[in-house]
Amino acid sequence: MRITRVTDDATTDLLYRQVLLPSFPDEQLVTRESLLTDLHEGAGEVFVVRDEAGTLLGGAVGSWYEDGRVMLLSYLAVTEASRGTGAGTLLLGNLVPEWAKRYDPCLILAEVERPDLHTGNSAHGDPEARLRFYHRLGARALDLPYFQPALDRQKARVPGMLLLLLHAAPEFAGERPESVTAGPLRDFLTEYLVEAEGEVARQDPAIGALWQGLERAGGVAVLPVDRYEQIAAG
Repeated sequence: MRITRVTDDATTDLLYRQVLLPSFPDEQLVTRESLLTDLHEGAGEVFVVRDEAGTLLGGAVGSWYEDGRVMLLSYLAVTEASRGTGAGTLLLGNLVPEWAKRYDPCLILAEVERPDLHTGNSAHGDPEARLRFYHRLGARALDLPYFQPALDRQKARVPGMLLLLLHAAPEFAGERPESVTAGPLRDFLTEYLVEAEGEVARQDPAIGALWQGLERAGGVAVLPVDRYEQIAAG
């Protein structure tokens, strides 16, 4: 298998149609046009993984948030036939160190569904299995009441999400053990919410709760991912 950074519209469109569109619910997926715009403007990166015959196995999309110097792994998915082949592990295992070196980010994050609040299906995958995948590769969960913002006016927010920490620069450790400073997260979430919803409405209950989490003394706690696996298991 080999990973390639994508710069052309045709391959991005192929990844969108063959991998992303079947893998994510509509509320969680940006439009093809939005993805291409980010690629053209340098605000996003697209990668694909192929087998030796050139067959597309999967891909990943990263979104760079300059204000907080945060890279968000917006999407990582493989085709249904490629699950269990190691394609996703290869992607994540290569992209996190590459982004850490090339961008020097404060944080690298990912969004996933809480397995106790979301059920899976054959098309979109199993939230418990997805969380186990990230756990195996060292991800941890930020202790925040996170939701995915509404990606456009036709879509709704996605509650019951986890914001995973894939990488943190050492200087952004919080005052408490196992925590990170809130500043980069606040800048990232502000930029993300304004981009997606047009504003940060602090009077909104969900946003208010999120900001309360950011304002806890000592930093934002970083939790083991398996605690959510245990909750889901009952």
